[in-house]
Amino acid sequence: MRYDNSKILRDENNTRYLNRVEYPVIPIQDSDTFIRGQFGKTFSNLAFEVYGKIELWWIIARANNENKGSMYVVPGKEYRIPQNITNILQEFKKINK
Repeated sequence: MRYDNSKILRDENNTRYLNRVEYPVIPIQDSDTFIRGQFGKTFSNLAFEVYGKIELWWIIARANNENKGSMYVVPGKEYRIPQNITNILQEFKKINK
């Protein structure tokens, strides 16, 4: 799940490594909704509730500039939830091909 979008590459010594996955900038849209973080919730929980797929956690994290390494949301903090993700997913595929 976490590495589904990574490719296994090899260096000149034949050592395997994963490529870096790039995530697109997610501009605010009129269709976005906002929620308050709840104790124990993670970005993957929210992604499953909103999109039906935990793999799309990065959309919510990226839309909220959350790159500190924690998958947990901060209780009481307001989070933007992009609703129209078609263009976001297309841009993701484009920059990671």
